[in-house]
Amino acid sequence: MAKYKLEGKAVIITGASAGLGEQFAHGFAESGANVVLAARRMELLEKIAKDVSDKHGVTAIPYKTDVAVESDIINLVKHTVEQLGTVDVLVNNAGMYIVKPLIEQTLEDWHTVMDVNLTSAFLATREAAKVMIPKKSGSIVNISSTFGFGGTMFTEVSYYVSKGGLVTMTKALAVELGQYNIRVNAIAPGFFPTAMSIGAMEDKKLRETMIEPRTALPMLAKNEWIRGAACFLASEDAKYITGHTLAVDGGWLAY
Repeated sequence: MAKYKLEGKAVIITGASAGLGEQFAHGFAESGANVVLAARRMELLEKIAKDVSDKHGVTAIPYKTDVAVESDIINLVKHTVEQLGTVDVLVNNAGMYIVKPLIEQTLEDWHTVMDVNLTSAFLATREAAKVMIPKKSGSIVNISSTFGFGGTMFTEVSYYVSKGGLVTMTKALAVELGQYNIRVNAIAPGFFPTAMSIGAMEDKKLRETMIEPRTALPMLAKNEWIRGAACFLASEDAKYITGHTLAVDGGWLAY
């Protein structure tokens, strides 16, 4: 990954105990940023934080956070300011899904997915903005999905809606916060081999009938290929980009 000028920046990453969150941690650290890694699984966070710090020589702080709990998010931002002095970048990466047909989906299922995928991003952005507005600078990167642009064969309606909501929230907050020089963008990943999607990617029939035919490039993704997109959007190289959703999908949305 090309290194971006992020030395000394204070970055919060939610959903950082595995998958793309771990990749974002390494990407920002490689570019010199200090990172606060937030998730529920403290043992995994501590391992990743040590790995990030050892490899890149930055401060990496694990902080146990349930993003579905408002007070946890408030405390996450407060802790970041206490430890790193500010918040320069927020990556709203936490996400989950529940696969059930519509008629089997409960209201609890719906709220569970919305709370983790969408409401948490709203809350974290609200709290980070309280730090960013007075200094008139900051970057928010929301992690949406190609599924935020339409349905597929998977029966996970709340996931589609939550990720589509992130795209729209990105635009709305880009407009609202732009006057403070706070940029809000999103990334829409396609199929990456994380714990959330590896089952689909390893299903030969699904891969050959759905994933590969809609991947324009002649290869499937590697997890580390997501790093550069987030660091770019957070960097000065993207200082005139806001309200945009960048697809990192091998051409999935081109079809």
